Amino acid sequence: MIVHQGGISPVWIYMGIGVVILALFVGSAWAREKNGRAPLVSLQLFTNRTSNLGLLTQNLQWLVLQGAFFVISVFLQQVRNFSAIETGLVLLPATIGLLLSSAAAPRMARRHSQRRLIRFGFFVTALGLGLLLALGGTNPSVWSYLPGLFLMGVGVGIMLTASVNLVQSAWPENVQGDISGVSRSVSNLGSSLGVAIAGSLVAGAIPGGGQYFSALVIVGAFAAVGWLAALLIPNEPQKKAQRT
Repeated sequence: MIVHQGGISPVWIYMGIGVVILALFVGSAWAREKNGRAPLVSLQLFTNRTSNLGLLTQNLQWLVLQGAFFVISVFLQQVRNFSAIETGLVLLPATIGLLLSSAAAPRMARRHSQRRLIRFGFFVTALGLGLLLALGGTNPSVWSYLPGLFLMGVGVGIMLTASVNLVQSAWPENVQGDISGVSRSVSNLGSSLGVAIAGSLVAGAIPGGGQYFSALVIVGAFAAVGWLAALLIPNEPQKKAQRT
């Protein structure tokens, strides 16, 4: 769709519609709970600080992961003229790093708090993005991508399991199904936002790769926000919230 000069972008219209629908949904859920009926999602699931911060970090983890993957994939195919298979092979180190750190997650959880693991994961992920920016360029060697991608995968793998455990452990057994659904929805939302935000920065042609740099900087900024959110997670586990 072409937006004429001085016109209103349809993005803002769709965002406004989305906000209205979300407000109506929240109002409906509140009214049903107040009248003693079961809502689709209980608003009480958002009353626990530890859980809320855990959900925020989950959202940002997937935003950073999917946003970075999208930007790098577009850059490699549009600027470096890589095929889809070649692009997938270049991204393989991130997958390997994610699998290795996820496999080590149970052992790390026994030695460190979930809060520390999430914080460290965001730090390693940001470090990986920094290496991509420092070593990447318009026409770098393929090998220059590997260290940054591997570290990014390791960082995400470290914090994925930790954030899920943090959210789940904040609630009693009888609401594990509900909070698990909320957790999954928040993660999916993060993936969608990552692609949408990063994609909006590289939607135009990238003849020189400049937008690639800008998009990764924005993604890295979200990783920094995630690190700050992890700092706000209480040191001591908050008493499990009860839901009747």
